[in-house]
Amino acid sequence: MSKQSIILAKVAALKKGFENIEYGYRSRCTGSSLTPLLPRYEVLISELKSEFDGLFSDLPDLPIPKSIGSNLYEKESIDPLVNNLDYVLELHSNIRIGENSEKKAKQNRVFISHGRSEEWRKLQAYIEKDLEYNTLELAQEANLGRTILQKLHEEAQKCSVAVIVMTGDDIMEDGEVRARENVMHEIGFFQGTYGLNNVVLLHESGVNIPSNIHGLVYIPFAKDAIDSAFGALHRELKVLMN
Repeated sequence: MSKQSIILAKVAALKKGFENIEYGYRSRCTGSSLTPLLPRYEVLISELKSEFDGLFSDLPDLPIPKSIGSNLYEKESIDPLVNNLDYVLELHSNIRIGENSEKKAKQNRVFISHGRSEEWRKLQAYIEKDLEYNTLELAQEANLGRTILQKLHEEAQKCSVAVIVMTGDDIMEDGEVRARENVMHEIGFFQGTYGLNNVVLLHESGVNIPSNIHGLVYIPFAKDAIDSAFGALHRELKVLMN
């Protein structure tokens, strides 16, 4: 368990301790039930502010309740402390909900990388309409003043799997047919970002495969017939997306 998790667990326990205080006449309690909790409160507030990178920097520095005589304390001086603890737990809970929603959206989205061929549009339609997964294609996203590399890096964080279409877009002087350089670059980029197992290559027949990626498993398809690879792609995504 991380240090932050331990601190939050202590916050929850301390809040319960405050809530278990018994109040009597005029909403007052004895110091015997309250005073053991106060030092713990001060320590935890300090740890929250120092260990969470400013997340709880807006917590007010509340005065520690003082006895009104005969070792009695008024509830109205204690409630703000409990409200502080409530805020901490509520904020953390909302952050976890947001992280889980983001993770779920990411797990349900496929990044499509391609060259000049329009075959990728058939692929996008298949993934979205037939398989019902969301897709992301770089050119369809707003630039927002970013460089291509910056845009690629930031948009890639929204997905967990990449499908890369290797079509014969460049013909060398010796007649060799190659995929575009950006496609080859993105193969390495996505393998490094998502892991080797989360990158699916769709390879057009006749397109040269560079020696540095020999041995990678790919799904072949004939020129202008990417849909012939959809059955095998479905099997791959069924495993990767669940």
